[in-house]
Amino acid sequence: MSHHNKKLYFNRLMYVSLIIFLITSTIMPFTSKSVNAEDTKKNSSNNNVEARIEPYYYEVEQSWKSEGIKLGKDVVNMKASQYSKISEEGVSIESYGGKEDVMLLSNSKGWVEYTINVAEDGLYEIAIEHLPLAQADGGSRQSVILNVKVNGEYPYRELRSIELKKEFEDKEDQYDDSGNQIRSLINELIEWKKESLTSGGSHTGSLLFYLKSGKNKIQLQSLREAVALNSITIQSPEVIKTYDDVKNVSDLDKNKDGNVITIEAENFTKKNSTSIQVQYDRDPLTTPKSLEKIKFNTLGGWSWYDGGQKVTWEFEVPKTGNYQIAFRGLQNYRKNLSVFRTVYIDGKIPFSDMKNFRIPYATGWQEIVLKDQNDRPYSFYLEKGKHTFEFEVTYEPFVPIIVQIEKLANEIKEISQEIRLASGNQVDGYKNNVDQFRVWNVEQELPGVLDQLKEMHDQLNNMSNHMLEINGERSNVSQAFESIVQDIASMLEKPDTIPNNQVRIGALQDQLESQKQELMNAPLQIDKFYVAPDNKDFPRMTANMFEKVQGMYNSLLYSFKDKNQLREQKDEELNVWMMWGRDYAEELQQLANQQFTPEHGIKVNVNLIQDPNLLILAKAAGIMPDVALGVPSGMPFEMALRGAAKDLSQLPGAEELLDQYAPGTLLPYYYDHAYYGIPETINFKVLFYRKDILDQLNLGVPETWEDVYDMIPTLLQNQYNFYADPKDFSYMLYQNGVELYTPDGLSTGLNTPESFTAFEEWTNLFNLHGMDRMVQSFYQQFRKGTMPIGIADFNQYMQLLVAAPEILDVWGIAPIPGHVNKNGEIVRWAGGTGVDTTSMMMFNDTPKEKQDIAWEFIKWYSSTEVQTEYGLNLEQFRGETFRWNSANVGAFSKMPWRQEDLQTILEQWRWVKDIPNVPGGYMTTRQLDFAWNQTVLEGGTPRIELEKALKAISRELVRKQTEFELIDENGKAKKSLDLLTITEPWEGVSRFAQ
Repeated sequence: MSHHNKKLYFNRLMYVSLIIFLITSTIMPFTSKSVNAEDTKKNSSNNNVEARIEPYYYEVEQSWKSEGIKLGKDVVNMKASQYSKISEEGVSIESYGGKEDVMLLSNSKGWVEYTINVAEDGLYEIAIEHLPLAQADGGSRQSVILNVKVNGEYPYRELRSIELKKEFEDKEDQYDDSGNQIRSLINELIEWKKESLTSGGSHTGSLLFYLKSGKNKIQLQSLREAVALNSITIQSPEVIKTYDDVKNVSDLDKNKDGNVITIEAENFTKKNSTSIQVQYDRDPLTTPKSLEKIKFNTLGGWSWYDGGQKVTWEFEVPKTGNYQIAFRGLQNYRKNLSVFRTVYIDGKIPFSDMKNFRIPYATGWQEIVLKDQNDRPYSFYLEKGKHTFEFEVTYEPFVPIIVQIEKLANEIKEISQEIRLASGNQVDGYKNNVDQFRVWNVEQELPGVLDQLKEMHDQLNNMSNHMLEINGERSNVSQAFESIVQDIASMLEKPDTIPNNQVRIGALQDQLESQKQELMNAPLQIDKFYVAPDNKDFPRMTANMFEKVQGMYNSLLYSFKDKNQLREQKDEELNVWMMWGRDYAEELQQLANQQFTPEHGIKVNVNLIQDPNLLILAKAAGIMPDVALGVPSGMPFEMALRGAAKDLSQLPGAEELLDQYAPGTLLPYYYDHAYYGIPETINFKVLFYRKDILDQLNLGVPETWEDVYDMIPTLLQNQYNFYADPKDFSYMLYQNGVELYTPDGLSTGLNTPESFTAFEEWTNLFNLHGMDRMVQSFYQQFRKGTMPIGIADFNQYMQLLVAAPEILDVWGIAPIPGHVNKNGEIVRWAGGTGVDTTSMMMFNDTPKEKQDIAWEFIKWYSSTEVQTEYGLNLEQFRGETFRWNSANVGAFSKMPWRQEDLQTILEQWRWVKDIPNVPGGYMTTRQLDFAWNQTVLEGGTPRIELEKALKAISRELVRKQTEFELIDENGKAKKSLDLLTITEPWEGVSRFAQ
């Protein structure tokens, strides 16, 4: 071969090799991504926490039916003291409640295990004779929550959280000085009860357990509240007969005469939740009348909606015979959606039709007769004498829909993750970063996704139809299903655009999941019940047109006579404005009437105010209150700037009062050497973590941010992440030694090397470490286990405590991660208490003589004793959702917290450091937010973006300082604000910590 030909040959070879390389490099990324996506999908499926959560009882029950498993016939009775194994602590055998040798489960670390021998395989129920510990013995009015394992496992998820409800009765009616009825005190009914384990709404009747012949192990652990156990019984469940079976027996004795018996709903005998409350209503047919004076004449509404909540009424029939039952109810809280109640007569469900009685939606009060689908009233055989009638909240008919919702939501999430992996895209919540010019062939590049979507489309159609069958009419839930069906159909029409619509897919998941809680809530308000002989007609229960018009007129008329009219403030009364809900105002009014007025000889008038801006308008109108409560944390400073707020630091006893509070919580109320407000509530921030998931990943609870950075790769590899609120800069700045302002309060403190370091670390959480830039609901993600760790606040804590009982035993809290200082100590400074927190304040316009009594009121209200009683009363009378997060640490520690959680909160309380207020200070948080957006969302350089923010902050500070004459026209300071400097954690909390 000639030199020329060799050269030509090698040139061609080079070109061919280059073409092959280019083709290969073009193909390989897609192949690689597809393989990685598939591998990661398998890995995700293996580690998906949803796959590890047990099925619902409904699903297990269906499995038993398909396998033909029958009811067991054995009966086993044993003393609770006859255990086979117990924990090392939290358990003891003592005498209690008049019984000997009872098992006491005193805290959440205590558990007891029993060995049960049954003669044959089958389904059994477990009945426990128990007595919750009285308040005098360390109990509270919260229900007991048990964790139940069978042979070392949870057969279904409901067993993670079995609630043993307590029972209460209202004491005698109470009225205020104006003759308006106020909430009655309640009395806990303490007695031994033997009852089968139930699920609290998701299943009517006793839960069943599959036990094999021979030895079975049953383990009980009290997750909340101490409880005494006397006996355990394993027995065959009672089969509830059909109406036809019952009717054949009782139809022989017809009741031919007699009068209609009326039972006012507000006159109940007992209830199993303190949050179930009587209400007042001004409908013309509601009795007794509640017009000019408030009279509680109904029961329920949104205070009676949660699964398992039960109310008992007592009535007496004059003659043995058959009776019909009806009630006057209001069921208009959720448009076109039915609610269900389980009906008990004398403690038992009379026949199967009463397990889940449907109450349809109506716009107003309606007549509801207990009748079948053919409108034939049921006949109840009652013997002469006293009887009980019970209504229990249930959502069992909706459970099949709820199960499907969870499964489909998980499938949507998996599809979304697969698309992200295939596209190399990270959705940040604000926009898609998908290559819009890429041409997709979804069928080849994402095999199986289209089939999944088609199947989901069909399942949602079936769910919509099933929903219609259960509910009886189209509802918002069925419409939501139809909307999702349409969205999926539109995506299937253009399948190759699906990867470009990831935000839309995520929205479908959120929309679907939101229907679950909608189906579980079941509010119902009742005016009265009627028990009538079979041949008697019920009284009319709905108002005619004339009565409705008259009722609307009366409601309008008496609304003008409401006692909370600001123009009717009286000089001889102490006028308190409260920016909370009516329940809070009524409870404070009651306490003031009982305690403050008798001691100080002045009537307190608590007015309910919905908008804090009314304080500014009231200043202009000259009708200022003497005391304001529930005031947003920034309002005292704003009022102080304008000379309206009273300096509280100069009043007698102020130093002792302020010493009750962590110095960091006082920062927003300190201005120009004075305190103008006092904290009322606190909004703590702590680290939430899922014990089960961290254990599975072999990860510990992080102490420092370095620990967080070390754990993030493991979380991301397993399709999890760490949550940090993108808008909260406090911990990064404060833990790095940054102050927002200079000590004189006149300049920004963010122009230091430490500030630039802290800002970059803050933004790197999202740019470098991969934390999500936007999370729709950390609560939902944490509950499902897809985001098993993160920093959140009091609201998150209460949501988990109240609305997520199924994971009560697998989550915990810890102090937020910190930074190690030069002395080797971990500093955990964090703000956040100024968000959603409230304060109390006084005003300069109040006459001097009333200022003295107003100050006495604030000292009384903020005292540990009153704050404790106020908080406990709110929760005991209205439920856990009213947990009072008092800023008084002494009162806070006496609320019914889980003890280990309280210690964590108190530890973090030491490090509270809120944001101080200065004129123009709002620009600091605003510009830091802007700088974060530019750095994280738009790819800006941290230092440059922070420098831009500093210029805007400085300009606004100067402008406001000029306006309020803190500097002269040349920018020279006229005076210093001398801000508080907090460098050491508060040790005052230590006396409440264990």
